Amino acid sequence: MFHKPKDLVKGAYSGLSTEVWLLSLVMLINRSGTMVIFFLSVYLTQELNFTLQQTGVMLACFGAGSFTGAFLGGRITDKLGYHPVMFWSLFTGGILFMLIPLIKTYLLLCIFFFILSSFSEAFRPANMTAVAFHSKPENYTRSVSLNRLAINLGFSVGPAIGGILATISYHYIFIVNGITCISAAFIIYFSLKNKRKSPPQKTQAVLKSPYRDRTYLLFLVAAYFYALCFFQFFLTMPLYYKAMQLSETQIGYLMALNGVMVAAIEMIMVYNMEGKTSVYNFIALGALLLLIAYLSIPFLAGFAAFALLVVIISLSEMFAMPFMNTFMNNRSDDSNRGQYAALFSMSWSLSQTTLPVIATQTIADFGYQTLWFIMAFLSLITIVIIKIIGRKTEPVPSA
Repeated sequence: MFHKPKDLVKGAYSGLSTEVWLLSLVMLINRSGTMVIFFLSVYLTQELNFTLQQTGVMLACFGAGSFTGAFLGGRITDKLGYHPVMFWSLFTGGILFMLIPLIKTYLLLCIFFFILSSFSEAFRPANMTAVAFHSKPENYTRSVSLNRLAINLGFSVGPAIGGILATISYHYIFIVNGITCISAAFIIYFSLKNKRKSPPQKTQAVLKSPYRDRTYLLFLVAAYFYALCFFQFFLTMPLYYKAMQLSETQIGYLMALNGVMVAAIEMIMVYNMEGKTSVYNFIALGALLLLIAYLSIPFLAGFAAFALLVVIISLSEMFAMPFMNTFMNNRSDDSNRGQYAALFSMSWSLSQTTLPVIATQTIADFGYQTLWFIMAFLSLITIVIIKIIGRKTEPVPSA
């Protein structure tokens, strides 16, 4: 039976630990400062006068650093705990962000962005491990959703602040970004302890190393395909919106609609769904909604129709992403969760690194319709993989 409407909000946000709320606050502060990411390409091309090709290489270095950071962050988290990794990732990243305006040459910026991204991305597996540690099995998915709510609010606030600061000077963007990172680091340092649990007894579903967990590696393939299909709506879809005569203001509203929906609905939605069925069904449903979205695009035109498309995409995100985290958490334990989280983060980083090349080259050579077909096909492959995993493993509850 579904929860009564009057109990949904209270139930969705109750029962979560103080530490989970603190981690979400840190995430909100940190992601509010990620305005640099949104304006970095503009800064490099317009302020420093680098070519598009040079800018692409520098952003690729940033992406390569994220792989290194996620890998090392997961390894160190399993050895030292999440606290030192989160603190030093945020603190060092904050310092490095403020140093960006001092570097002007192409080669140094390539090296610098790699180092900066390596430190910054180490935060993610440590944060995921901390959320898992301070959650109960029955509310882990809601804890993840609260963390995602903070991310979405931060991404909504960050670009708005960054746009204001950019009109004054791009240097202020880097300074404010650095300050937010350092502030979040000291909240972690003074408010969160590096508690550790004794490793639990292993079960057949938990392997010592994620690199030998074939089921999990297959899941990462599905996560990569899903991420490719999802992020396309935010990285290259604006090009199509523009081709369909939407204004920049309308495109901005569409981007904001996703964040608002996730922030307003996901916690309540997860609370109402948890325990109803296995995580595999929720993830597959999320991929199915992406498949429907891509098959619908050729028949859509106008702002209202694309707003409906964003609603479908947002529902896909709310079904799939929290429960992907739940699968990762249930597949690991306290002795190896950092490495499991690292591989999960790396699959998403890989999608964001490869997607711009795949999407733009497909559009340039074959047109938008071919891209929609490819993405629909990858969504279908994601569903098939998740269903295979669901059949070959024991049912994993949604919370």
